[in-house]
Amino acid sequence: MTWRVVVQGQTYETNPEELKQWVREGRVLPTDQVFQPGLGWSAAAQIPELQGWFPPGATTLLAPGMEGGMSASPYAAPSYPPPAAAPYAPQADPYTPAYGQVGSYGYSPMLAAMPASPAGLGQRFIGSFVDGVLSVLCALPGIFLYMSAIAAGARDGAEIPAGRATGGYILAYLGIIGYGLLCAYMTSTSGASPGKKIAGTVVLREDGQYLSFGMAILRELLKNVFSNICFLLNLWLLFDPARQQLYDKVVRANVYAR
Repeated sequence: MTWRVVVQGQTYETNPEELKQWVREGRVLPTDQVFQPGLGWSAAAQIPELQGWFPPGATTLLAPGMEGGMSASPYAAPSYPPPAAAPYAPQADPYTPAYGQVGSYGYSPMLAAMPASPAGLGQRFIGSFVDGVLSVLCALPGIFLYMSAIAAGARDGAEIPAGRATGGYILAYLGIIGYGLLCAYMTSTSGASPGKKIAGTVVLREDGQYLSFGMAILRELLKNVFSNICFLLNLWLLFDPARQQLYDKVVRANVYAR
């Protein structure tokens, strides 16, 4: 999967070898944030593959709270102002893109978040459990209507009121679908459904952005389809190196701890 680096507020796709070259040219600072697939975000100087390419003592440039390797706050951009130029390496080639302008293919969306690492199993379970409970609560009006139709038929010794039973059945499903759409909308705007907000997790794409509304709907749909086909598919993340569910692989996202 693709590595990414944030340089002066701009995000660039890269790979380990290219990133080493940018470090040698002084276009990536020790404090710049780098995304490693499966590991999340960390300061460049804390990545073993890059440490040997920084000048001696470069790790002392790290902002307070970043010495541990991962971003201190996964929902905040780096708290230090990026320098106008690299402090230790002159521009080797006048035709080489300047600091913050690596290559011609870079793009510059604002990062939605900087996750530290994939969420643990406990957090995922709490988020799914809360969302499941809330989904059932949204279906309760339809369930009550359906059960009242069943009870009326049993009490009168006659046929079950078909209209009321069908209406309750449809209303229950509309409640579940409505809550699913709410979860998709919240995932596309804040990265978390109500359950995930309580659990302290967030859904992000590989580049740290929130999913689009369409992709968030697809994720909710696939999650329910996979669960109904075979519940054991939910155990996939136990054996996945990136701790990523199958439906998250399809939409190229993952669940991270805040």
